[in-house]
Amino acid sequence: MNTSNNSSIIVLIIAILVLGAGAYMLFGVPKQFELQSDSSPISEAEAVFITLTNQINPVQFDTSILADPRFKVLRDLKTPIFEEVTGRADPFGPLPGVKQQ
Repeated sequence: MNTSNNSSIIVLIIAILVLGAGAYMLFGVPKQFELQSDSSPISEAEAVFITLTNQINPVQFDTSILADPRFKVLRDLKTPIFEEVTGRADPFGPLPGVKQQ
């Protein structure tokens, strides 16, 4: 056997191993981060956390400020943006009309 044939075989074996490892990583390992199907808490700390989160009231915002006359007097201070001329196609190229040394 010559070295070209040996290197082809080695590359083929490495490719098969890499593909096999990739398939195992994608399909063979069970995912541990999936949600559990049962609704019972795993630990006491989780049960306390669920109890506390159920006691929290929903967040409410005071929207009365929107009816305040001081708020209604506010005006938008927009600054117009004008389109500018595009520069040279090659900013690092030689300047037109300048003699090269």
